[in-house]
Amino acid sequence: MVCFELSNNTLCGHIAQFPVGTYKKAHRHGPGAHVIILSGQGYSLMWPEGEPMQKFVWGPGSLIVPPDRWFHQHFNAGTEPARYLALRWGSKKFYGIMGEGSDRPFKDVKAGGDQIEYEDEDPLVRQTFEAALAKAGLKSKMKTA
Repeated sequence: MVCFELSNNTLCGHIAQFPVGTYKKAHRHGPGAHVIILSGQGYSLMWPEGEPMQKFVWGPGSLIVPPDRWFHQHFNAGTEPARYLALRWGSKKFYGIMGEGSDRPFKDVKAGGDQIEYEDEDPLVRQTFEAALAKAGLKSKMKTA
């Protein structure tokens, strides 16, 4: 993952790539993040806490904008690495002023953060992912619990 800030401005972001047969941990944060899919095929799950998950299929050129405080996670269910560009406000220059910039999105929900660890995710997440991979003739590269 490569993180960056733009012109000493409020905008920041990162580019990430993840291998075939893998997926990111679920997390949530404030509004305004725009995730642009650059390569790969897959889907994202998004849901407000306590509500059912919604599935959004994506490919190159897709735009994903998670609503405020909705959990979301991204799944590579295609035959090539998936790469995305995520842009949002909340650069280091403005940490705290705009309510962003903390480590909460990367801290376990059990410790007061906003990230769901793999071992704590709903079993439906892994089942859905493995079914999507099987449909494409692929196997999961995720560790089993």
